[in-house]
Amino acid sequence: MNEIREYAEKLLKYLDNAPTAFQSVDELEKMLVEAGATELCESAEWNLEKGKLYYMKKAGTQISAFRITSDPRETGFRIGAAHQDAPGFRIKTVPSSVDLGYERLLLEQYGGTLVHGWVDRPLAVAGCVYVKDAEKGFRPVNVNIKKPVLLIPSAAPHVKRGQNDGASFSVQNEMRPFFAASPNGEKTFLKYIAEEIGVAEEDILSYELAPYDASPACFTGVNDEFISVPRLDDCAMAHAIISGMCETNADAGNAIAVIFDHEEIGSGSDRGARCNTLMQLIDRICEKLGYTVEDKYRALANSMLFSADQAHATHPSYLGLQDPQLKVKLGEGPVLKLNYKQSYSTSARGTAFFRTLCEKEGIPYQMFNNNSDTGGGGTIGPILSANYGVCSVDLGNPTIAMHAVREFGGTADGYYMAKLFAAFFMGK
Repeated sequence: MNEIREYAEKLLKYLDNAPTAFQSVDELEKMLVEAGATELCESAEWNLEKGKLYYMKKAGTQISAFRITSDPRETGFRIGAAHQDAPGFRIKTVPSSVDLGYERLLLEQYGGTLVHGWVDRPLAVAGCVYVKDAEKGFRPVNVNIKKPVLLIPSAAPHVKRGQNDGASFSVQNEMRPFFAASPNGEKTFLKYIAEEIGVAEEDILSYELAPYDASPACFTGVNDEFISVPRLDDCAMAHAIISGMCETNADAGNAIAVIFDHEEIGSGSDRGARCNTLMQLIDRICEKLGYTVEDKYRALANSMLFSADQAHATHPSYLGLQDPQLKVKLGEGPVLKLNYKQSYSTSARGTAFFRTLCEKEGIPYQMFNNNSDTGGGGTIGPILSANYGVCSVDLGNPTIAMHAVREFGGTADGYYMAKLFAAFFMGK
């Protein structure tokens, strides 16, 4: 088995096991522990050793890691950042109602979801449930029910005319997954969840639960050159960053990785890119090194940030919607994302750094600009670059059908990105 295929299989397995950010943290933590990392608690006193790999979790959906091997005042920090939330739906506070003898769930849209792909598709449920605890008062329980217990059936064209003229859905009224037959009007969803996690229904205090595509990630194309997967944006970049971090050693550069939540809804939370986690890591590292404030800013001046979020591959059916001079293709390596309006944070200096590193390491790469007549998406890169005054590069792997329930990517791209982050973190 070649290295590209081996990495792709690991990525697909991770995506199957990480339907929400809660499970993603669990999977990324396993990778770090296997690489010898030691967990730090945000509320505890830290004692750091040079050359040792550390990680920290926050509120169940954010994870960060770092290794300090040299003097950051001289070499700076190599910072890798991504997010692990994905567009989709969340189950509402009152989870279900019974209509015509069917128990159906109530959903809220999360992020810029392509809604039409969610209909007529078997869906499973995952997330986190907070339950009563005799000692602690309450505790979180991560749950992943892989059984396809939900489905949102579409209306037949004979019933709802003109559906193919432009798909449009009311999330409140039409995106209602069928959960169970209920001829007596009983609502059983929370009871089912309670049984799955082994608690009484009355012990459930709160939850963050999401439906997800129950079909596993898979290779496609006659030579398995493509992958069809849920949540490629942006869990694939989270996996690549942590994979790269796990390949570092005591001879590496000063590496920091942060995997955030809530990018798809603006990053404004205690776990999003606007929170204090990266500042906290840098401040606490510098304090343990005995640095002054001036020392910290010297370190930041020598630092580089790679903000990784999936990039738009050129869709052959919609060539006119993207820049015709920069065709981005699946399977041909990481994409450098540029926009003079700074929705992507890449600067001329960052571009030179990225291209030099890729060419030195023999990693293929591509470049992306938006069509000048249309806007593009944003990333966490500008947020972090502005907050820390650090030179930043926005990059990502090429993707078609971004924000769909299943996204379409190239088999080789994950491997190239993981190799790029390994070289980046090693200070090359």
